[in-house]
Amino acid sequence: ATLRDQIKALRALSERSRFAADKTIQTEVFFQDHRSGLKNLQDVLEMPEPIRSIECIDIAHFQGEATVGSLVCFIDGRPFKNGYRRFRIRTVTGVDDYKSIAEVVSRRYRDAGQNAELYPDVIVIDGGLGQLHAAEGAFAEMDARPPMVISLAKREEESYVQARSGPVK
Repeated sequence: ATLRDQIKALRALSERSRFAADKTIQTEVFFQDHRSGLKNLQDVLEMPEPIRSIECIDIAHFQGEATVGSLVCFIDGRPFKNGYRRFRIRTVTGVDDYKSIAEVVSRRYRDAGQNAELYPDVIVIDGGLGQLHAAEGAFAEMDARPPMVISLAKREEESYVQARSGPVK
């Protein structure tokens, strides 16, 4: 299964390079060792402590209705399926990724804000700068702050990092 996934990743990387021949692909993004990948991420994010846990949040909807937020969790670079969660969006009508992100962040991390639970080392929000700001707005209403929140804009292949003025390619 590991070899199959690596072959699939290599094929996808090769396919991507054909469509974006004018862009440089950063080879340090593709790695086989989870520890070295986490160390690279720690360096890129300029975090003083090693990264052990990452939670990722995405919003999805079906034809503008039935909006849900999904959360996946990784510990030491490996999926932690017991930490996966799904949130039915309750307070947002229609399609509004920003408000939906804020709701998921508030519901998931409100206990951590009251020091009843630990924040993950890195929280990844699917989306761009607006989604990052929505998450930061939800965190601003809590007592504690997470160590690092970033967002990934897939289309532009950019990551927005809290407290940085520009994206990381």
